[in-house]
Amino acid sequence: MKTRILFFLIITLSLFLRTWKIDKFPATLYGDEQAFAWNAYNILHLGTDEYGNPYPLQFKSFDDYKAPIPVYLLVPFIKILGFNPFAIRLPIALASIITVVSVYFLSRIFLNRKISLIITFLMAVSPWHIHLSRGFFEATLALLWFILGIYFFLKSGDRLKLMLLSMMFFGLSLYSYFTPRILVPIFLVFLIWYKGVYNRFLHLGNSSTPGVYRRRNTTPVVFPCRGILKAYLLSSIFLIFITLPLLKLTFFDKGFSRFNKLSEGMNTIIVNTVGQERFASGLPQNWRILFHNKATVWLRMIKNNYLEHLSANFWYIYGDNSLRYFTGNMGMFYLLEFPFMILGLYYLWKDKKEAAILFLGWILLAPIPASLVGRSFAVRSMSMLPAPFIFVGYGIYKLMRLVFGPSTPGESLRAAPGVSLRNGHLEGVTKLLLPGVITFGFVLSIGTLLIRYYLEYPVYAATWWGWENKAALDYAKARESKYDKIFISDFYSGGTLAFAVYNKYDPLKYRYAVNHPVILSDGRKMIRFGKYYYGSLDLDDERLRNKVIPDKSLYIGRPEEPEGEDRIVAPDDGRLIFVVHDTLKKQ
Repeated sequence: MKTRILFFLIITLSLFLRTWKIDKFPATLYGDEQAFAWNAYNILHLGTDEYGNPYPLQFKSFDDYKAPIPVYLLVPFIKILGFNPFAIRLPIALASIITVVSVYFLSRIFLNRKISLIITFLMAVSPWHIHLSRGFFEATLALLWFILGIYFFLKSGDRLKLMLLSMMFFGLSLYSYFTPRILVPIFLVFLIWYKGVYNRFLHLGNSSTPGVYRRRNTTPVVFPCRGILKAYLLSSIFLIFITLPLLKLTFFDKGFSRFNKLSEGMNTIIVNTVGQERFASGLPQNWRILFHNKATVWLRMIKNNYLEHLSANFWYIYGDNSLRYFTGNMGMFYLLEFPFMILGLYYLWKDKKEAAILFLGWILLAPIPASLVGRSFAVRSMSMLPAPFIFVGYGIYKLMRLVFGPSTPGESLRAAPGVSLRNGHLEGVTKLLLPGVITFGFVLSIGTLLIRYYLEYPVYAATWWGWENKAALDYAKARESKYDKIFISDFYSGGTLAFAVYNKYDPLKYRYAVNHPVILSDGRKMIRFGKYYYGSLDLDDERLRNKVIPDKSLYIGRPEEPEGEDRIVAPDDGRLIFVVHDTLKKQ
């Protein structure tokens, strides 16, 4: 009963942290959120994507060809709750809460209820997971499928139904985000290899350490038995079958467009680096080519990217540099968790090596796709979760056992090197202070995160979330009744899409407007939505004198254009975002 109450409280906390005011924090929908929502809105009303393609398996969007499941998942939420930020963000928030629940059951395969509750709590309050659960990030959805795929694979044994269920979830992850398309095949090879190791470790002996999920001894399996081979074969055929359309899109169409775009950027860096290194080298020409070429630079960059994903800087100090994907100036994990990570690595390897091998392998494999295209990146390496929490949770548990002594008669505790024990546990003031210090540390860490997220982040990260286009729209909307025409510069990308999403614009009218721009008297093309015109008037002093802005009009222009009657400035540092020219005030 106590376990159920604690589990319920943890899930309730998880629900609160991921859903409270998600329509207002973050304050605006960034470009990809708008794109997913707009395509779902088109599917709901027209049965096509924004370009008119009926029920596609990939969405062209910004020429990055987005995965289909996030779009189709949005449709019922928009239908029921309306076309608004809450409905748009709720599916990912709910998926993240289910992810927290699934972490408990995954950890229970190896560990007892107490440790699993600790691990579930760590996932529930994870700054990394919370942040990417409050926006429409398809990686968060893919993570849920990935974890469920691993869970049912481990639970399946030679049971075909569970193995097929596992493959189904892995398949869903492939249809949800592009990173699993690289990671899942690699990870499946690892899991198949691991099953033999897993069974052999079970045979070698069950640990008597409380906290370890006890099992019966089993016959050692060096190579998979016939039943497992059959399950592997049939489930592999099933996975290939359900992903055939995706395989076609990936290898013969545009399914890897986003990956290819990122690779192109990396290739440019590689070419420039090779040129610089060869120019600066004092080696003979042939030796320069041997030591400084695309292959050597590419491998070095991948190695550096990979190590950066596993670095203390990324994990505990700075985190992701992009303020869209993280709050900044703190690690992806709480710094408090670092000593428990070290302790957990030591004790889990000692007590339950089969668990340590799985989750350490998970940590080491997860950054591979992200490392192929760039530096440490929170979204693309999110599949690393929840593996680090297994070690952190085990470290916390073992420290508590060292403090309070064995939880069951006969339990022996072996201290890590450098830890002194007396009568099997730590004594004195440490026993009284340590639990309080740990609790205070987590309260302080979580409190600091929430203060930063709700009171500071909306200001200093505003422009990372497409604030500019929303600010221009809000400014115009508050005054639109006074003007016959409102011109908004397209200086910031995505302005027309923002207009469509925030105004719930008719999809057919939007499509027509984008494909049939109006031409002004001076030849400039504008995209027109009623009295709103998107494009640039390219103002200068001469054009202002010639009154290129029609009478009774408002023009919200780019910052390089001449100063007008008003201005829109960034909330974080006051830099100029738009100049505003009001013909009513010029008269």
